[in-house]
Amino acid sequence: MTAFEEMAVMPEIAQAVEEMDWSLPTDVQAEAIPMILGGGDVLMAAETGSGKTGAFCLPILQIVYESIRDQMEGKGGKSTRPGKGQGGTSAKWKMNVFDRGDAMAIDPEGHLCQSRDPQNWHGTRSNKSVSGDGKYYYEATVTDEGLCRVGWSTDKASLDLGTDKAGFGYGGTGKKSFGKQFDSYGESYGMNDTIGCFLDLQKGEIKWSKNGVDLGKAYDIPGHLRAEKFFAALVLKNAEMDFNFGDTSFKYPPKGGFVGLSQAPKNCVQDSKIVGQSVANAKPAPNAPQAIIIEPSRELAEQTLNQLEKFKVHLASPPVRSLLVIGGANVKDQVDALERGVDVVVGTPGRLEDLISTGKLLLHQIRFFVLDEADGLLSQGYGDLINRLHQQIPKVTNDGKRLQMIVCSATLHSFDVKKMAEKLMYFPTWIDLKGQDSVPETVHHCVCIVDPTKDTCWKTLRTHIETDGVHQGDKTGPNNSSPG
Repeated sequence: MTAFEEMAVMPEIAQAVEEMDWSLPTDVQAEAIPMILGGGDVLMAAETGSGKTGAFCLPILQIVYESIRDQMEGKGGKSTRPGKGQGGTSAKWKMNVFDRGDAMAIDPEGHLCQSRDPQNWHGTRSNKSVSGDGKYYYEATVTDEGLCRVGWSTDKASLDLGTDKAGFGYGGTGKKSFGKQFDSYGESYGMNDTIGCFLDLQKGEIKWSKNGVDLGKAYDIPGHLRAEKFFAALVLKNAEMDFNFGDTSFKYPPKGGFVGLSQAPKNCVQDSKIVGQSVANAKPAPNAPQAIIIEPSRELAEQTLNQLEKFKVHLASPPVRSLLVIGGANVKDQVDALERGVDVVVGTPGRLEDLISTGKLLLHQIRFFVLDEADGLLSQGYGDLINRLHQQIPKVTNDGKRLQMIVCSATLHSFDVKKMAEKLMYFPTWIDLKGQDSVPETVHHCVCIVDPTKDTCWKTLRTHIETDGVHQGDKTGPNNSSPG
């Protein structure tokens, strides 16, 4: 067993690393790889040549590969198995991970629902239903801005709540909907508003409340639906809502004999029949990668992609498809590659923004958001872009995993980097080896002190000293300046 395998790196990747003559992990790799494999956010800083790229590329490649393999084999994560996770025969009311749109993310508790697709609606229903008799209630709170519609659905309805004659919705625009008929009802709602959803099977009525204010009857349930099973349901477009079925105290306890769904009599509750195949195992959109790595320059992006290619040389089936997205390259070739399918994208901010803004590159499947040389990105003015992209990426993936963010910086003491980390990252682990003797012995340093206008021996030195090639294309000479 190699030293990398002892850190839970899979044998195929460890073999590739060994063939690269990496006998032992560097200090930053020894600290970062287990943290990332364990699901944590990581901030790291170390000297050039310390192995920072490998520290994040290795674990990301492994997790992405394992995710693709599980999808091919039809396996789900432990948190999404019936009876143990969010859907199926769980004893508690939750939103059903097996009954949702492909961009709908649901947290492991089954209460927080999020969709970061800004162009399409994605819906979900609860893992249980009520029928027969009784008066039932649940609450849904808007926890992030976006478009929402929440209410009640039968199992014959589509996930696009309120657009057919089998589901009833109340949207943030203040419209109620049934059978594609959108009518004014109550008032609009948004961030931090709590919507109460009422189902009266005794009278056959549906209504809603906003922040405890009863908005009055919205619908009489048609006779042919009276005997149907009713599920809690919602549909979102780039929005987030949090559900309370009554396991904890309601913000606005209902009056008039209504009880929380979690207190519904057992003889009135049925489990959803949709428990066999999670959308997490469904084939994702080809242009929706699982990881995006942003570099401040084309040269660094190319180096990172080259490292990924070396690490995955023994990962043949299934393949992990990586793509370089940089300016100066043919954009049509990049779009064609995205349409064929990609799992990891490495790129520079400008071209990434172009592809994302035009819908050519989707973010709703992103599990890893990596900023390499973050201080360089911020100094180049990309702070607003980073914030916008972070807002578009789901904070919980569609298989219930939390988004992981990894930030590399020349120094973690940069005020801008620390400010960004505090705002965007989730309890990150700090790995600060900057200034320490953390460069491995296999990295050789060579310093040539020259005056290029007088001493031209550097011209011959570069013919037999191998470098990283970052400035290979620079027009170097006594009368020219180098951007480096």
